[in-house]
Amino acid sequence: MLAVLIFDQLNDVVYLRCDHKFVRHVRSMAAAQRLLGEGEVDLDEVTSLDPNIVVQLFSPLVTSQRIMATQFNNPYTSVSCQDGTNVVFKEYAGYLFVGVAHQEETHLQRIVSVAIRMVQLIVGPCVTILKKSEEKCSLLDSLLEAWQGLYAKEQSYLVEAVERLIVNAELSAAAVKSLAAVIDTMKPCKDLSPCHAMFFVRNKLLALYSSRSAPELNASDLLFLNLLVTASQVKDGDYTEDIAPKMAVTPDEKKEDDGIELDSSDSGEFYSMPNTPLLGRNASHGEEVSQGKIRSNVLLLRTDACQLTPHLVHYETLSDGLSLVIVSEVNRTQISIQLLTLLSGLEEILTGDMNGRGKLILDACEAAVKKSQDLAKRIPKGKTYERIEKALQQVQFRWDNLKRSGLEEWLKGGGDSNIPTRVDASLTSLVDIARSAWRIACLAINASATASQVESAVAMASEHMADYCHFLEVKALRNMTLGCRSALTINKYLEDFPGLVHFLYIDRSTHQLTSPTLLPDEADVPQESESPANRNRALTVSRVWSMVEFARSHLSKGHLSLMWKDTTFNYAYFLWFEDSSSNPLKPGELDEATEMLPLPGVLCEDFYRTLCTQAFPGMDPNRIRIYELFCVHLGLATSPCVLEHTRRLAATIWEVAGPIDANPADLL
Repeated sequence: MLAVLIFDQLNDVVYLRCDHKFVRHVRSMAAAQRLLGEGEVDLDEVTSLDPNIVVQLFSPLVTSQRIMATQFNNPYTSVSCQDGTNVVFKEYAGYLFVGVAHQEETHLQRIVSVAIRMVQLIVGPCVTILKKSEEKCSLLDSLLEAWQGLYAKEQSYLVEAVERLIVNAELSAAAVKSLAAVIDTMKPCKDLSPCHAMFFVRNKLLALYSSRSAPELNASDLLFLNLLVTASQVKDGDYTEDIAPKMAVTPDEKKEDDGIELDSSDSGEFYSMPNTPLLGRNASHGEEVSQGKIRSNVLLLRTDACQLTPHLVHYETLSDGLSLVIVSEVNRTQISIQLLTLLSGLEEILTGDMNGRGKLILDACEAAVKKSQDLAKRIPKGKTYERIEKALQQVQFRWDNLKRSGLEEWLKGGGDSNIPTRVDASLTSLVDIARSAWRIACLAINASATASQVESAVAMASEHMADYCHFLEVKALRNMTLGCRSALTINKYLEDFPGLVHFLYIDRSTHQLTSPTLLPDEADVPQESESPANRNRALTVSRVWSMVEFARSHLSKGHLSLMWKDTTFNYAYFLWFEDSSSNPLKPGELDEATEMLPLPGVLCEDFYRTLCTQAFPGMDPNRIRIYELFCVHLGLATSPCVLEHTRRLAATIWEVAGPIDANPADLL
C-alpha cells in the first residue's frame, strides 16, 4: 500500500497519488464509519474514491499535525500504526505532504521528500496549481512513476549520482561538438539564454556542454532531467498493475484562475482525486514515445543565484535509447529572487519564526517589492509585460494595505505569536497575490516562440549522431563490460582484485558514479565461465540495494566506515574526505550533529555538503572532496584483503573511467 497526499491550509486534498490497496483500505475504513452510501459498499471497487471521504478520514490527523506545529512548535514527523502502516509528514510552502505506506519509515520519508522536490521543480511555491492544471499534475504523476521505477533498478538513482557512459575520446568529442552546435543554434531565441545541452543514453550521461556564461548544472538537476526523459518514454504496458486508473475532470477545473498559459507534458498513471488531473491506462502517453515529437516544459532548476530559477527545457528521443535535452534559462531569475524573498519574509512573519528580526524582515520585504517593480520595467513591451506589470501592481497595492493594517506597530511591540486579525488577513492576502505574481512571471512561458530554433537544433543533432546510435544503445546496456577506454575493460580491471564481486565508487564532489553494469535478472548470466566478471553479473539487485540501505542507516548516525557480512558475501562501506591536494582530512565528532542531517543523497537536499559543514565547520565546503566506496567481496575474503583492495581501487579507478577533466569541453 502506498499513497502520497498534499493538503492545503483548509485540509482540502490538492493532490493524491495512490495504489489499489490504499483505495481498498480507505473504502473499508469509510464503510466501518458508515461514510459510504448504500450503493457504494462494494469494497472491491478500486476505480473511484470520493475526495470528501479522504478529507473526513484524514482531517483529524492533519488538524492535529497543524496544531502541534503552530501552537507547540513540535510537529509530528511520523506515525506508526499497529497494522504496520506508517504515516510520514513534511511541510512545504504551507502545504502538508503526507505519505502512507506499508514500508519502512526511512524509505517513505524519501518518497515524500522526492515528491516535495518535484513539486518545487514543477510549480515552485504555487502548489495549488496541481489542483487546477491537468498538465502540471500529469507531469508530477509521470515523474513520480519514473522515479519509483528507476530507484528500484538503476544504481545511479539508488545512490543519487550521475553515471557517465564510458566511450572513447573520438565519440566523446563528436558528441560534445554536436551539443556545442545545438547551443549556437538556440542563441537567437528571444528572452532566453541557452545554457546547457546534453545527451542521455538509457539513463546514463553521454555528454554535457554548457555555454561559458551559464551557471553550473548540479547533479540533482541532471538526474531530474533524465527522469523527465524517462517519464516521456514510458509506455502504457510498463505501468504496474496495482496503480488505479483515474476519473474525469470537469472543464472548469482545468482552467487556471489567472489565465496562465501552461506547457503540455506527457502523463504517468496514478489514481487521482476528481479535482485533480487524471489520465487512465488508455491515455495517449505511450503513443508519444515515437521519435520526432519535441516536448517542452518549464522547470525551476537550482542555481547559486536562486533555488527556483525558471528554465525552459526541450527534449526529444533521437533514436532508441539516445535522447537530447536542451536547457535555456528564462530571463526572469531576478524577479523570481525578489518575489521569493518577499514570500519567505511573509511566511516567517505568519509562523512567528522571526527571532527578533522583525524590522530586518520588514525592510527586506519592502526592498523586494520595490526591486520587482523596477525589474519588470526591463521586460520587452507586450502582452507578457502587461500581465506581469498588472500582477506586480497588485502586490504593491496589497503591500501598502499590509503596512496600513498595523504590521509595523505589532512588530515594534515584539511581534508575539497572537497576530492581530487585521494583520493576519492582510498577510494571507498578500501571500496569495505574491504567489500569483510569481506564477505569471516565472511559469507563463510560451514555448512555441522557440519552435523553429529547437527543430533545427534537434535535426542537426540527430544527423550528427546517426552513425553512433546503434553502438550507444548496446554500450549503455553493458557500460563497463564492453570496450571502454583503450583496451582496458572492467572485466580485466576486476581480475586484479581476486574476490571482489562488485563495487560502487562515487566522487561526491561532482556526484559521479563509477560501477560495473549490474544485471537485474540472474537468468541473463552466461554460465560458461566462473570469472569475477560473471560472478559480478550473478549478484542480485536485492543484495546491492540492501547493502546501500544498510550503509545509509549507519551513515545517518555518523558512521563513515563499516564492514559486515552475510552467509555469502562480505560488504564494506567507506566515506572519506580529502583537500584539493588529495591529502586526507580527519572529520570532527559527528555524534550530536547527525540529527540535523537530511537523508543521504542529493535529489532532495545535498546531504554531503551539509555533512562537510558539520564535520569541518571552519572550512569552505567547496575546497573539500568527498568520496564514497561500496565493495562486495566473496565471503572468504579477509578484512585486510578488503582494506587493501579498497585503497588500490580508490587510487586506480581512473584507469577505467578516465580522469574527471579528461575532456575540458565536457563540464562533467
